[in-house]
Parts: sequence; structure tokens; C-alpha cells
Amino acid sequence: MSTDDVVVGAVVRYPRTGTTGKVLRVEEIDGWKYAELDSTGLYYRVDELVGADRTTGHVEREERSLEDYLKEHKELKEQLEGVWEKATDQSCEGGG
Repeated sequence: MSTDDVVVGAVVRYPRTGTTGKVLRVEEIDGWKYAELDSTGLYYRVDELVGADRTTGHVEREERSLEDYLKEHKELKEQLEGVWEKATDQSCEGGG
């Protein structure tokens, strides 16, 4: 993505963290152009941003039935409940 393509309203991604957002403003600070993203409120160097529609690899989706999804969801829920029960001793300690 060219630095000229980063304009207010453009949807961009910061590849180092995967942060994606819409550009709220573009400013020049100490000779560098920065864009403020709506998702974080932070400024990112324009030359390090890429268009959000650009992907880095091929994504494959596996087809699954609704029954398989519900089975996996139920198993995960049971695992989480088990961990939660083992990790708490029902005390109400303030910790300090």
C-alpha cells in the first residue's frame, strides 16, 4: 500500500500486531506521516500499514455439519466448567 493511499476513511491493518481499523486522521510528526486508527486511538506510521483487504496467505475453510459444531461446543463447555471448578476454592480472599 502506498503512503498516498492512506487517507481518512481507509481501512488498514498494522501487520506487526494484526490491528485493523479505519483511519480517522493523518498527521505529519517529525517528518513522518502517521495515521490514527479508530479501533485503538493510536497512531501508526503510514509506511508500515497495509490495506485491510490484503491477505498474507490462503485460508481454507473446513465444512462441518451443525451437529459437529454443537458437539465441539458442548465438549469445550464441559472442559471449561471442569477447569473452573478445580481452579476455585470458593473462598473470597482480598489478596492483600
